[in-house]
Amino acid sequence: MNHKEEKMFDQLQQMMATPQAREMVFKMIAQQVAQAPPERREALSRVTVTLEKTGRGMHLEVGHSDDPQVEEVIRGAIENWTDMLSRGFQSMGFKVEIVE
Repeated sequence: MNHKEEKMFDQLQQMMATPQAREMVFKMIAQQVAQAPPERREALSRVTVTLEKTGRGMHLEVGHSDDPQVEEVIRGAIENWTDMLSRGFQSMGFKVEIVE
């Protein structure tokens, strides 16, 4: 990673470290979800997401939905968050292993 990329990641990491910045991102996501049809929002609300914090990590478990579009949202979200987290750790110099 070159110095410019490192600086950009540091800025992003610092920005996302503030509660206000995170709140802004989550509000944007909530606004998009609010535009979905009521039956889709209801289907989303029936899916449980469990985050288990461990001593040096976490485990994420996402329940299943009977709605195929919600299942697609789940797959996309897991893929995107996995990519974002792995790239974040890689950009800091860590070796990242994704276990399928």
